[in-house]
Amino acid sequence: MKIEYENGTLRIENARGLRWQLDKVDKPEFNFSYDALSVSEQHALRRLGGNIMPLAEDQMAEVREFIRNLSPPAGVTLNKQMVADLHTFAHGLINAVVKQLEYDSLLDVMITAREGSTDLYAEQARRILTYVDAVWNAYYGLSAQINNTLDSELTTLKDYAEMMPFPPEKEHFSKVAPEELFDVAPSKH
Repeated sequence: MKIEYENGTLRIENARGLRWQLDKVDKPEFNFSYDALSVSEQHALRRLGGNIMPLAEDQMAEVREFIRNLSPPAGVTLNKQMVADLHTFAHGLINAVVKQLEYDSLLDVMITAREGSTDLYAEQARRILTYVDAVWNAYYGLSAQINNTLDSELTTLKDYAEMMPFPPEKEHFSKVAPEELFDVAPSKH
């Protein structure tokens, strides 16, 4: 569980991992004074004026109880959050391949892969687009599965992410240039 509060902004992550943010809210009432608060598994701190102090065990228990009693805003669900996180993960998989193969963007890949292209890397770019299709197909299937799963039966985001197609080795994309381009001596016909 996590909580952060400062200047009217409250960020929460409950025990199930559901995250939400509320803006322009009053400071949560606790039996201790603070201007800003940050509590997670790694730390429990409060700021009062210019002083940063760790929370005592009874103060942390009070904060944990506060989080347990909170309900997320309407429309905030673990299903939606997981689908959004998986969407971000899919973009990351694709961008990792695009950057690793030194393209500027997916648009650059699409231009290189266009039908009729004589670019030396056209086949490489087409293989990248095939991988992109695989990523999005997996994402759409998993997002449908997540959306049709009861909140109480959802597994972890890591479990869903591991079902995504991870990028193959760089050589899968790169070994596409015709071998005759690398011949030093002209071939005798």
